[in-house]
Amino acid sequence: MEDRLEDLEVRIRDILNSLIAKSSVSFQNCENEISQASSKLKVEIKLPEIPLPVFRGRYYEWSSFKSQFNNIITNNNDLNESQKLYYLKASLQGDAKLLETVDDSFESLIKALETRFEDKRLLTQTHINAILVTERLTSKSARDIRSMTDILNKNIRALKLLDFERFSFEPIRKNIFVKAAVLFPGYCIVLRRNAYHILS
Repeated sequence: MEDRLEDLEVRIRDILNSLIAKSSVSFQNCENEISQASSKLKVEIKLPEIPLPVFRGRYYEWSSFKSQFNNIITNNNDLNESQKLYYLKASLQGDAKLLETVDDSFESLIKALETRFEDKRLLTQTHINAILVTERLTSKSARDIRSMTDILNKNIRALKLLDFERFSFEPIRKNIFVKAAVLFPGYCIVLRRNAYHILS
């Protein structure tokens, strides 16, 4: 009787061991299938390609271009210097393209662009002129008023980002108020939290 019990115990252990072995194999198979399915899912979900930013040599577009280009290309550790140079040259058009030379490296071309287009005085003047040359409203539609205030606020924000000093901004602010009064006859122009608001 004891021999039968021992044989039964050995058989049960063998059966359990084989079941455990089969379950670990099937568990590994399940894990493999799950990882394959998730990798297929990753491949199937494709985001739209991000187009390269384009720079045409307009001073007021430089900071936006530089920020986008740095985020997409310059800070991409998977690209080598030659690839970055290729993408930079592909992004340049118009006057900006004229700065390219055959012997440029990525660093030398970026430096040439920064030297030419990061002229804070010229950028400041460009934004001030954009405010001062704004055309007078021909209609009192909400869309036109909103568009006008957006232009004013965009250029004032740009001036602040250029660290345009507050004391040097005061004379220009007066000119902006005068210009706004001409642009918006019959409206009250209010400066709140460094943004212009036009009230009827």
